[in-house]
Amino acid sequence: MSNESAADPRTLLVEPDAILRRSWEGVLRGRGHSVMGTGQRDAAELLADSFHPDIIVWNASGNSGELGIRQLRETTDAYIIAVGADLSSETRAILLAAGADAVILHPCSPNEVSAQAAALLRRPRFVTAVPAITGSRRRFGPLEIDVGRREAVVNNRRLTLTRIEFDVLAHLCNHPAEMVSREELIGSVWGPDWDGDTHMVDVHISNLRRKLEQAAPGIPMIQTVRGLGFRLSADIVAEAS
Repeated sequence: MSNESAADPRTLLVEPDAILRRSWEGVLRGRGHSVMGTGQRDAAELLADSFHPDIIVWNASGNSGELGIRQLRETTDAYIIAVGADLSSETRAILLAAGADAVILHPCSPNEVSAQAAALLRRPRFVTAVPAITGSRRRFGPLEIDVGRREAVVNNRRLTLTRIEFDVLAHLCNHPAEMVSREELIGSVWGPDWDGDTHMVDVHISNLRRKLEQAAPGIPMIQTVRGLGFRLSADIVAEAS
């Protein structure tokens, strides 16, 4: 996350309770946040795409809480704080596995939401290092990746990847014949000081794998090595150029 973003964080509030949403907006603005609020969950993805938030506070109550987080995580690297009443420990675990960075139980004060946002912003979200792929551009079967231009193309179709998804893919392509552990990916993409759940990697790998498979159905590109990590599939590595 850039210094500018850390100094003036952008926060998207997705909360149908207008009174509660306004109270959060007031506290966050008072602490230097640029805030956009909506009571419509369906609008969250579009607003995230236009507002480019650093933090999303998401009302996770009801059946669509998990699905909404998964959909947001496909398109944004923002920290996601899930907020909801009567969330069991199992539900909280599901929300974290879906891509939330933190879960807060209702009722909660605006100060608690603000404090959690500040704690997340102290974490380095990712490091801005370009993986050392020789020549910048490499091809692995139907996948072509250009690190210099930060582009990934499958079957001549450019993929829409988040920054983290691209950096994860670039790191795997930089080590095409190797198994890469979660810890190694975190060190390369999130930075050595990141202290979140290592299984956040699985969320981004899952989203990345889905986008690759949509562009090239039936061609697996990322293999999970159970209990160890991930690597490019042998089939596409064999076609590297």
